[in-house]
Amino acid sequence: MHRETSMRRYFKVLPLLGALLAACSAPSPVDEIVASNLAARGGTERIQALRAIRETGTVTASGGRVAKVVREVKRPGLFRLEFTYEGTKSVFANDGQRGWQVAPLQGQFEPQAMPPETDAAAGVDQRDIEGPLVNWREKGHVVELVGRETLPGGEASKLKVTLKGGAIRYDYVDVSSHQIVRSDVTRIIKGRPTQLVSTFSDFREVGGLVFPHLIETQVRDRPQVLRIAIRKIDLDPELDDARFRLPT
Repeated sequence: MHRETSMRRYFKVLPLLGALLAACSAPSPVDEIVASNLAARGGTERIQALRAIRETGTVTASGGRVAKVVREVKRPGLFRLEFTYEGTKSVFANDGQRGWQVAPLQGQFEPQAMPPETDAAAGVDQRDIEGPLVNWREKGHVVELVGRETLPGGEASKLKVTLKGGAIRYDYVDVSSHQIVRSDVTRIIKGRPTQLVSTFSDFREVGGLVFPHLIETQVRDRPQVLRIAIRKIDLDPELDDARFRLPT
């Protein structure tokens, strides 16, 4: 009798154990959203095979001023951003260890090393050629789903990305295209932390990977908008490491 009772209890518990194991093995909503985004971008394998990238375009400020912009990123964590306006070039770069800049429009005409707290190119996310969502756990980031929001282009899942080191950004993944259509980040501008809101559109395939070709950025709660139109994307160009180092 005792054995029969034990067996009945065992068989009653089995469905609960099965449900628990299924719940533990099922991918989380965050993992599903991240996986859909990486697939929409061209797949993790292609993304991780990328060694370097150069994006060339124009940036138009409110009032119609136009500058040429060139953004270069190379593994591991090398970053360079150039703005050329009326023949005057500004450079913001990081060699993976330290940042430096030349900012003539700010009165700085010679290359100058920048401490991390004032380095415009120090952000670990902008120096990551893959983007922080690729292997985010291994990189020491934390990604959380904080809800959904209705953006001008439709519904988007809102991800809170706490980067290794503590910086926080919010990425909005469109529920239809699975592309990141908006990012809210804090960057160092003129030595001060500044909250930026960037929207991404005009997604096109280049070499099997998908990139936005129109980026609109503004300081939160300000009307002025920088409109960046990407004209050309070079995958794996030859980029000398010296381009990212402080000139001596």
